[in-house]
Amino acid sequence: MSVDSDDPRLRASIEAFNRGDLSGEASFLEPLLDEHPDDVRLLQRMGAVVAQLGDLKRAKDFLSRARDIDPDNIYVLQMLAWIARRLGDQDEANRLNERVMALDPDNAAPYVDLGRFNLAQGEIAAALECFEKALAIEPTSVDALVSLASLCERRHEFEEALRFAERAVALAPEHGQANITLARVELRSGQTQRAVERMQNLLATARISEADAASALYLIGQAVDKLGDFDHAFVAFQSANNMLHELYGPAVASMDSVLAPERLQKIHTHFETEDVAGWTTVPDGERPDPVFLVGFPRSGTTLLDQVLNAHSAIDTLEEKEHLIDVRNELVRPDGGLAGLAGMTKDDVDAYRQKYWSRVRENAGRDLAGGILIDKMPLNTILLGLIYRLFPKAKIIFAVRDPRDVVLSCFQQRFGVNVAMYQLLKLETAAAYYDQVMKIGAACRQRLPLDLHIVRYEDVVGDMESTVADLLAFLGLPWEAQMADYRDQARRRWITTPSAEQVIEPLYDTSIGKWRSYRRHMEPVLSVLEPWVDAFGYEAS
Repeated sequence: MSVDSDDPRLRASIEAFNRGDLSGEASFLEPLLDEHPDDVRLLQRMGAVVAQLGDLKRAKDFLSRARDIDPDNIYVLQMLAWIARRLGDQDEANRLNERVMALDPDNAAPYVDLGRFNLAQGEIAAALECFEKALAIEPTSVDALVSLASLCERRHEFEEALRFAERAVALAPEHGQANITLARVELRSGQTQRAVERMQNLLATARISEADAASALYLIGQAVDKLGDFDHAFVAFQSANNMLHELYGPAVASMDSVLAPERLQKIHTHFETEDVAGWTTVPDGERPDPVFLVGFPRSGTTLLDQVLNAHSAIDTLEEKEHLIDVRNELVRPDGGLAGLAGMTKDDVDAYRQKYWSRVRENAGRDLAGGILIDKMPLNTILLGLIYRLFPKAKIIFAVRDPRDVVLSCFQQRFGVNVAMYQLLKLETAAAYYDQVMKIGAACRQRLPLDLHIVRYEDVVGDMESTVADLLAFLGLPWEAQMADYRDQARRRWITTPSAEQVIEPLYDTSIGKWRSYRRHMEPVLSVLEPWVDAFGYEAS
């Protein structure tokens, strides 16, 4: 039996895929596949997410099962061709591609699907080729036009994005994603009121999914915030979040994730009480330890990442789950953290190898030279594990006014997983921030971490001096091209919600923004106040 198309877990997995949230997507798919092991759609989606996580052989197994059930499934065949090419089997890849073209040379949909997969993988040229091929096959394909518009918008090519989006809306005036993409381009192009009116009209007249309705409300919130109508903006953000909170609540409740609040409580308790002094010494690895950039979402990690990546001796990684193996094996099971104390050299070496294998796969190359910076804000909760595997690793801890952090998280359209679900309400967002910071504080107090704090406000206020201090911590000099980091950021494929901001000149309008929403923030200020004080910000 196939899974119901209305199953909230399936919708949540698709949303996670569209946002590039691999661990969230896999968490939703795994229980569905247990219940429906012969569902081709689930097998192909699981094959896609496993491939993106770097396990191409396991991905091939899922997709081969799907092909056995549906031998002429074009998407499955294309995915198998993509994997064969990545595994170095060019003959098999060519054979599969020829099979696809012979099966249905006039079908644009598989090319759109494969393009979206390539896009999620960060392979922009391959995605563009697929979308253009789809449009050549079917010039009236709304999905191909929307995909091209979205890709161009993400690349900050607004004229091209506008052209594709307007064609899509002309073909399908009530199409949710077509209108949302066009409104996003309009908003970024300065046509703020027009974007608001488009989204209001879409919500009033079109039959769209709840997920699309939430996206429309987020755009309205962003637009009227720009116009200074903060009460209206808050209502829009709150309405969107409430919609998603109800839509994905049952699915999230069924997930067993290390990011769940109850898991965070166990991590905090462990590192508050663990006898870390009794841990055995871990020898150095074969290569220099990475640098970990942590903090909390919306704390300025993407901005810092872009500035650092402009340095000739630094490679920064996009947000990927490189520590997922040790995280799932030592944190997810009850009592798993106790295994940290007794880890042998062989245990540590095995986890290090898994880590570097994921880094190599996600980067698409072997990063042998220079300093590697692994950016994942919520790796704050894994500082104890990071120290166990990489005791000499340098830690960059990004800090921003907690009130601005929580407000900004509340205003973002993240993909839905257990962690991001907490950010849909101000109360749970503040509580989650408190939990993550408590784990960070416990690890900082009890472990000899080599850690440097960088405040977002300092980067904005005096970027060169602040980053120069950070570079000194890393043992590097300032380089002149770092001042022009925005040029490089425009050319990078940035998957976080900050992609739009980091290409703009530094601005301070987001500093202290919580004050514009103070009336709405009032219920959570007492939860955040200890961290406001701890990080040296002015009291509420």
